[in-house]
Amino acid sequence: MSLGGRVTGAIGTGHGVETGAHGRAGGIGHVVVRPGGPACACGRRGCLDAVASAAAVARAWAAASGTADAGADDCVRAVGRGDAVAAEVWRAAVGALADGLIAAHTLLDCRSLIVGGGLAEAGDTLFGPLRVAVAERIAFRRLPEVVPAALGEAAGCLGRGCSPWTRSRRPALRCSSGARGVRSSGRGATGRR
Repeated sequence: MSLGGRVTGAIGTGHGVETGAHGRAGGIGHVVVRPGGPACACGRRGCLDAVASAAAVARAWAAASGTADAGADDCVRAVGRGDAVAAEVWRAAVGALADGLIAAHTLLDCRSLIVGGGLAEAGDTLFGPLRVAVAERIAFRRLPEVVPAALGEAAGCLGRGCSPWTRSRRPALRCSSGARGVRSSGRGATGRR
């Protein structure tokens, strides 16, 4: 999953990236996690995109702080300073994100949930509470690893750049970015996070 201005996803298997019957698999950003919630660009309400993307966090923090040009990174810094209002905005986004990840895990029985994109650059501010929230929601299933993408903020861009080749289903193709080299430990083929 890539958390940037939008929430995007991909389903990686031992055979590559699963594209689905119509080349649209992995559209986790449009899973409704907050019915009746904020409007999404897709026309529905409460999609993960509308409540947990960097853009959604920025909108929520701007409204809560009264600072029109506030960004998601401003919210993260405020959380780090112990701002209670920012912490509530962040908690709501992380909770929604955990609900989306649990929906994906319930359907796919994932070994690892790999999170990248700009919002993932928040590091432990994101991954600490996200792992707790996922563990609280897991029910009877085996707990998957929740790890940062080896490619960090570039994960979504590189994955999107590789998608035309993935859709053409060329079996021997591997993205030069190493995107297929992500292991369950969260380390890429280089061994770095």
